[in-house]
Amino acid sequence: AEQLPEKTKGEKVFRFQVLVALMLSSQTKDAVVGMTMRKLQQAGAGLTVENIHSMDPQTLNELLHSVGFHNNKTVFIKAAAETLIEKYQGDIPPTADEMMELKGVGPKMAYIVEQIAFGRQTGIGVDVHMHKNFNKLNWVNSKTPEQTRVQ
Repeated sequence: AEQLPEKTKGEKVFRFQVLVALMLSSQTKDAVVGMTMRKLQQAGAGLTVENIHSMDPQTLNELLHSVGFHNNKTVFIKAAAETLIEKYQGDIPPTADEMMELKGVGPKMAYIVEQIAFGRQTGIGVDVHMHKNFNKLNWVNSKTPEQTRVQ
């Protein structure tokens, strides 16, 4: 997610692209995320909040077709673009807690975005594999990745 965004397009665009890359990454191979990010960056006016906001949902869905759960991700990314314009002047939320208010963004994703986009870490992203392994090692006793993160 750190290598895919276009750093030369400005901080807001970079941060938005970090968020989109992580939203795309769920249930999708890295190579497919990379290919899809390049398609989005080359579509219309590029991968910006404003371009995604104004893009027809069907066009966005076609661009996301290769990623897992592309129909849901289309809805989540469109909704995120709208929220970012309405509440954050086209930027991403400044905290992980606020990012988690966006549809499709959970704790793991929010903490990773926060670290890459702002260089700040207020929590760790725990995925299902870490959760299972930490329980096997008896480092935690939890039922969900979020419970593992908190412990």
